[in-house]
Amino acid sequence: MKKKDFPLELGLKELFNLEDEKENTNSLNQIIKAYTEVIEAIYNDIPKLKEGEVFIETLSVKILITTKSIIELAKGYTLETERKISPIQFLDFSSINILTRAIIESFLTMEYLFYNNLSDEEKYFRFLIWRISGYKSRQNFFAEKDKDLIRNEIQEKLDTEINEINELLREAKKSKYFKGLDKNHLFKLDKYGVPRLESWNTLLNNSILKNEMFLIPYKLYSNYAHSEFISLIQLNGSDTLHKNSNDNKMHLKNALRIINMINCVSIIELKNKFECTLKTFNNLEESTKEKIEFWNHIATERYFHQQAL
Repeated sequence: MKKKDFPLELGLKELFNLEDEKENTNSLNQIIKAYTEVIEAIYNDIPKLKEGEVFIETLSVKILITTKSIIELAKGYTLETERKISPIQFLDFSSINILTRAIIESFLTMEYLFYNNLSDEEKYFRFLIWRISGYKSRQNFFAEKDKDLIRNEIQEKLDTEINEINELLREAKKSKYFKGLDKNHLFKLDKYGVPRLESWNTLLNNSILKNEMFLIPYKLYSNYAHSEFISLIQLNGSDTLHKNSNDNKMHLKNALRIINMINCVSIIELKNKFECTLKTFNNLEESTKEKIEFWNHIATERYFHQQAL
């Protein structure tokens, strides 16, 4: 579907649904059902995967289950004591923000490793560094003073992974891209790993995602992940945590919009990756495909900034 082919009614309906929590959630449920079908195509058809591409499925599932968790949190809850139940329904928008950040980072990881136009050699080098850094993190999990507390089977696993790290490092050093690492990257790689050669903000700036739509929310969500003062200011309002307050309606609407777009962009990237995922996508209901393509264009194209719906 070309951008100019989007029917006016579709655009108006989707933007209207943003203002209705129930419709917004229903729309998102429709999207994640479609995403699940496209992911299952990899499991069922077992396409020939390049090194590391098995993690496309893993990261996609992570996006899906995190999205489902957010939908559950969006229902709100009450607090209670031994003697009474609060008459106020609360919304944990702080956790919703943290999980939304995780969804954005999962997509950026897939884009960094797999959804890009780099050569296979450079993609493989990125994957090697990513794996090394994961193993390094686990090695550094236990402080030296705690070594005696580690169970034998865990120590055996850690010892095995040291060998894996050394083997992966030997392979990485053969790559011409290893020579391009600066002193800071080399230090981090040796000390505790460097899973990405660029910061999250840089990855987002260079992403297919529109910066003006994702960068500021991402910075906000990052503050909640680390309990920065700015996030505590938000929690201090008299009705900030109340599910039906104006503030919370806005927080929830914005988070669901971001989540919806990331899921749709992820579906489009995945359907373009393998023949089996393309076939599965094409077999989806036409209305579902239109919805996915609409939000993908909203998230990645500048067309909608130039033409009013």
